[in-house]
Amino acid sequence: MAVLGGQALAQSASEEANLDGAVAENEAAASETESRNSDVARMSEVIVTAQKRSERLQDVPMSITAATDEELKARGITTTDDLVKLVPGFSFQKSNYGLPIYYIRGVGFNETTLGVSPAVTIYTDQIPLPYAPMTRGAILDLERMEVLKGPQGTLFGQNSTGGAINYIAAKPTSSFESGFDVTVGRFSQVDVEGFISGPLTDTLSARVAVRTENQGDWQEGYTNGDTIGEESFINGRLILDWAPSDGVDLSFMASAWRDTSDTQQPQRMFFDAGQPAPRGRPLTFPTDVFPEAPLDARAAAWDLDGDFARDDRFQQFALTGEFDMGSGLTLASLSSYSHYETDLPQDLDGTTYPATVTTDTGTIKSFSQELRLSGSYGERVRWMIGGNYQDDSVDERFIFDPSLTTGTHLRVGPTDFTFDRYYIDNVQDVVTKAVFGSLDFDLSDSVTLQGAVRYTGQERDFEGCTRDFGDGELVAGYSALASALAGEMITIPPGACGTLDANNRPLDLATSSLDEDNLSWRVSLNWKPSNDTLLYANVTKGYKAGSFPTLPSLNVLQLQGIEQESVLGYEAGVKSSFADRRVSLDGAVFYYDYKDKQLLGYLAVPPFGTLPSLVSIPDSRIQGAEVNLALFPVEGLRVNINGAYIDTEVQSDPTNPTGPFGTPGTFVGQDFPFTPEWQGVIDARYEFPITPELNMFFGGALTSRSETNTTLLSGDVTAVDRESSMQIDGYTLLDLRAGVETQSGDIRFEIWGRNVTDEFYANNVTRVSDYVFRFTGMPVTYGATLRYRF
Repeated sequence: MAVLGGQALAQSASEEANLDGAVAENEAAASETESRNSDVARMSEVIVTAQKRSERLQDVPMSITAATDEELKARGITTTDDLVKLVPGFSFQKSNYGLPIYYIRGVGFNETTLGVSPAVTIYTDQIPLPYAPMTRGAILDLERMEVLKGPQGTLFGQNSTGGAINYIAAKPTSSFESGFDVTVGRFSQVDVEGFISGPLTDTLSARVAVRTENQGDWQEGYTNGDTIGEESFINGRLILDWAPSDGVDLSFMASAWRDTSDTQQPQRMFFDAGQPAPRGRPLTFPTDVFPEAPLDARAAAWDLDGDFARDDRFQQFALTGEFDMGSGLTLASLSSYSHYETDLPQDLDGTTYPATVTTDTGTIKSFSQELRLSGSYGERVRWMIGGNYQDDSVDERFIFDPSLTTGTHLRVGPTDFTFDRYYIDNVQDVVTKAVFGSLDFDLSDSVTLQGAVRYTGQERDFEGCTRDFGDGELVAGYSALASALAGEMITIPPGACGTLDANNRPLDLATSSLDEDNLSWRVSLNWKPSNDTLLYANVTKGYKAGSFPTLPSLNVLQLQGIEQESVLGYEAGVKSSFADRRVSLDGAVFYYDYKDKQLLGYLAVPPFGTLPSLVSIPDSRIQGAEVNLALFPVEGLRVNINGAYIDTEVQSDPTNPTGPFGTPGTFVGQDFPFTPEWQGVIDARYEFPITPELNMFFGGALTSRSETNTTLLSGDVTAVDRESSMQIDGYTLLDLRAGVETQSGDIRFEIWGRNVTDEFYANNVTRVSDYVFRFTGMPVTYGATLRYRF
């Protein structure tokens, strides 16, 4: 800033000798500023690829939130989790075991299994990141981001019942460019991101981007003063673009990241015994009287000698190509291979005792290939046909070591068999095949009819069980139970599966499969009365595939898969800009008829007590509205106002509806979990010149949402106090930013604060066995960022 200020002062001193020259330069600077603001104001000119072709955002007949890389960074959005600051209707939570789960308009899948297919699918340049944990490094050196709301199953494939998020990476440039961003902040935060881009030959260009994120401990032990929460993350991407001849464009992308950060420690809320403790053996530690965590985002408790640093790794390689086939035909190919590994430890009792510690280890391998051919017929018809193949392999081992709860024993007659450690194995092989097509027909110069369809078939094979740790403790109880039921001596060897078959006999491994198919479709009618106005109405049918759970199991019946769900969505909307495009208004209303909604519920499972369990809600519905208003009232001022209203309702019960505390009841009439009724974001920025070379800006964002449940509740009056704790209160967050930048935007210095009022809030409240706990949002943070472009 001193250098820039000195340059400005020196320039002003020299210009005093020539007032006419100063006036001329100021007019030129003002003209450039006006041009830049005018470009921002014309948001309808933003180009998106929501329908797998380049179009103006204003012309796409669906609800979309788009943002540039610059806007994402200004909001402090570095992971998909952070999109709650930008996208109304979007929700994020950490699962019981710390994995990310995403919702759009109430559609999501709260499941703890590593390899579960999410309801909100995520892509980088249309290359799939098919499992939510893979998305950690997606926000790196972007051109923009697009969030597509509503079922997207025709063009973006299986499981997009909630919507799709497409990150568009910044591409190699035709001339040499480079730059960096450096951020320092509270808790010793130091983030550095840089890129180099340019041509290597006349036909080959490259871009390399790297980002590191480092931070010190941010959580504090409220009983002993210890600290935890260190962040250590590195991320990189290489893109090579090759155009060997006219009509041939090839792109190779290699991405990789590694996360060795500490896992966030949950906050203990209270202890609730799932069942009576084993006779003659009280709990090893007084976890039932450990003090409850205060309402402080930093407060936590964890094992004194525990190591809770994760080790997650991801690599992806992708090759895409577009080939001009002549006669207006274009062939596109997208090939990718993704490899993810995790070692994720978690302390779930929320105390300083080694009572319940889990480690989720596993590997995901995914190969995807898509081919599509597109073209046109005359001036009024555009079409596309294609096929997709995806082969996924997920190998997960969930480790409980130790697991000291009232549920870690098996009572057989007069004897209690106790066990403190065990594994849960879940191996799934998934093959998905699909064919799809779309057709756009201009009925007139202003009216367009669109249709799309996709047929998908999926085979999902499962094998797994609850396995003895090798010490024989778990299988001793399972052997005694099997013997009592069979009337003969049965011995299950140490290290073997304990899960019994449907006849309560030992088995080597529980196996099952799901063989499903479906037909997704979409019909849309659009009317453009003017270049700046679009009216549209859509009807869309989407599906999400079934899955198998990762659960402690006594009997193989607990491991049954859950079948696919479907959403029939109706949406009508308007996109318009007026007042010389200084006002832009997008709005939509929608209604979803939801069948067989997949949820993570609860089930009373002796001997383990109340456990999470997959449930299917036969009938439910969602209705709501969204609005996005962009205002440019005066030169240099931009205001964005986004809001969403979402009303959800369960209309019929699953088999044996059970609340989080094991109480049967009814869920009819309840709202969906993790779906606030009201959400809103107001963001404003004011920029003005302070010298011919330098602008100053001020900005802020207000994010607010109403309360929401985190699970379906049984409605038992005796459990009201406990069940009311399974809610997330509404909250409002305030972020502020200010800084200076050059007229070209190549140099910017910014100071910022996030959650500046230090609002306490949670993004999940959950129960595992005897322990009820929550994951909190970040407290107030502040810092500064320097951007430099060469």
